[in-house]
Amino acid sequence: MSIERDLVFIGGGHTHALVIKQFGMKPIAGVRITLISEQTLTPYSGMLPGFVAGHYSFDDAHIDLNRLCQWANVRYIRGTVTSIDANSNIIEVDSGPKVSYDQLSIDVGSTPDLSVPGAREYAVGVKPVSQFGEIWNSLLHASETATGEWGVVGAGAGGVELVLGMAHRLRANSALKFHLLYSGERVLRGYPDKVVSAVEESMAKHNITLHPNFRVSEVQKGGLLSTDNKQVVLDKSIWCTGAAAADWLKETGLELSDRGFIAVNEYLQSSSHSNVFAVGDCSDMLSDPRPKAGVYAVRQAPFLADNLRAVFSAAAPQLKPLRLQTDFLSLLSLGDRSAVGCRAGFTIEGNWVWKLKDHIDQKFMHKLNDPGDKKAMATDAPQEMHCAGCGSKLGPDIIQGNLNELDVYANPSVTPALGKSEDASLWQVTSGKLAVQSIDGFRSFSNDYGRFGKICVNHALSDLYAMGATPVSAQVWLNLEHSHPRIQKRDHKMLMASIVDALNQQQVSLAGGHSSEGMETHVAIVANGEVTPGREVSKNTVKSDDVLVLTKALGTGVILAADMQAKAPAIATDAVMDSMLQSNRDIALVLQEYNVSAATDVTGFGLIGHLLEMLSVETDLLAELNLSDIPMIAGVEDLAEKGFHSTLYPQLQPYLLQCDIKEGLNSTRLDLLLDPQTSGGLLISLPQQQAERLLEDFPASVVIGKIKSGRSQSATTADLRIRIC
Repeated sequence: MSIERDLVFIGGGHTHALVIKQFGMKPIAGVRITLISEQTLTPYSGMLPGFVAGHYSFDDAHIDLNRLCQWANVRYIRGTVTSIDANSNIIEVDSGPKVSYDQLSIDVGSTPDLSVPGAREYAVGVKPVSQFGEIWNSLLHASETATGEWGVVGAGAGGVELVLGMAHRLRANSALKFHLLYSGERVLRGYPDKVVSAVEESMAKHNITLHPNFRVSEVQKGGLLSTDNKQVVLDKSIWCTGAAAADWLKETGLELSDRGFIAVNEYLQSSSHSNVFAVGDCSDMLSDPRPKAGVYAVRQAPFLADNLRAVFSAAAPQLKPLRLQTDFLSLLSLGDRSAVGCRAGFTIEGNWVWKLKDHIDQKFMHKLNDPGDKKAMATDAPQEMHCAGCGSKLGPDIIQGNLNELDVYANPSVTPALGKSEDASLWQVTSGKLAVQSIDGFRSFSNDYGRFGKICVNHALSDLYAMGATPVSAQVWLNLEHSHPRIQKRDHKMLMASIVDALNQQQVSLAGGHSSEGMETHVAIVANGEVTPGREVSKNTVKSDDVLVLTKALGTGVILAADMQAKAPAIATDAVMDSMLQSNRDIALVLQEYNVSAATDVTGFGLIGHLLEMLSVETDLLAELNLSDIPMIAGVEDLAEKGFHSTLYPQLQPYLLQCDIKEGLNSTRLDLLLDPQTSGGLLISLPQQQAERLLEDFPASVVIGKIKSGRSQSATTADLRIRIC
């Protein structure tokens, strides 16, 4: 069955992560699912106290959303939602084109309530939880040289666990003292007396000073002032009190509660828009208000999953009202590896309770971070027959409306065919210039077309930049995978918008193109440019004593291969996307002021393959590479050591037969010299003094070797054109 409708999740909170896992195990037929999240790694609140205390690493306490989405065949878009038009079903994302939806679910958490005077200027808010890792890292860094007093405001479960975790983690810094300030008579309002006693005993053990009945009226640079004019001197005030709603929710058109959160009914549906759901801290159920707590978010997941399935069913949806238990096992960390818990009036405490909590939390994380082998979203439904040839073109209704909305970069020398029903575009080459043309393309490695389209442009234009040419215009061929015309129109619009955005940023006009459909999505781009005769840069004109400079790290092939199997960690997937989204235009503009001997872009044949192209067999020139100097994308070496490689890698291995390799070198790094690169950097050969200047003008560039003369011409070594040491 082809894709007919779009379900979009905004935010990677606990509820959404669990629902994505469920839909990965049992998909909704005909529905494409998209997750938009500003962070690839989202924290699990249950393990954050242990993370603060030092019992867990950053990765232990965070859910890898990209890996989960890859496993579940869910489109993942890394970006921040800037607005929602709930009346038009349109989402705006800062990282790319607009996203359309048929059904929407929102789980973006909350922000700290900084309405107290001075709080925005001087307090450190621990929310939004999605950014907690960055917040804690800044506090940890500050603690290395800190002396004096730190205070946590708020004595709910979050504040109590935070101050105990901090005191335990930073106990070696005897110059740092901790305070807990709260407006009530005691900590943990509503908890049993035995739990409160256990927590207060642990506070005393960690030398934490308690300040009951302290209602903050003002946050000052040097501390806090209460409503009854008490003052506590603090070097850092950490805000762990009431939650506030994100400001952008006011512009969505959704009905909000009095506190500014999304108002939902008992089915978790927006009270104003039935095709919008909201869960977790960003919502308020008007009929049954609940505290903003992670345990409730987790328990909402099965109800949200069932109701989303229901609204996509052919029959009239039978929604399930939310029914959450009022009593549950509550476990609180006490800083060290001990915990206290309660349920139904019973209280438990000790190291074994922490082990119980650890077991529960680890099981939860394992379910999401290690879901198993990547599932194939197969269906037994018969597949619709699709035509080939010209019958595979996308329909005019899909294309024309989208093309008319594109804001194409205007170049007076280019007359595009777009919107004029012309058979071809016109291009007047500048007098005295040479025309330069190249084509490049590939099947989609990402279903986030907002990023994929930009990467395709960067990859295709690199051929022109490597030759010293200036891109002028481009033509695009899109082949979209089979789906419903409504979905194809959305995908076509997203891809074309991202392609035009990348072209406009590089001052290139979209001149025309062709759109079709097939089994998979492909994009190919014809890049047209100009260069002054005599200023073109050739590939195989390296000179003796030149220095080799590389402008981007290696590793895209390995990371993309691992990502397709849902095995790549977030540090690698985020880094590889950032690298591919970086255009080579900036370095090309810098190089216009240099006397470059030769250059090429590093793409499908890997560093070794493209370097061999630069070394003419008619010369005696030899390239000497320093393996340890060659930059690698974060996380790629670990993946390569685990055996991940591009499917093209075996065909590139013979290149090593033309290399003189020093014994004892790291075999993993050697293999990565053959890794096919997508939107890779430039490999530049230029004189030593020029290279030193380039490193100053373009700090991302790295010297990786040099060119020497005197390559052996004996029968046994004549083909050894690269020495790796």
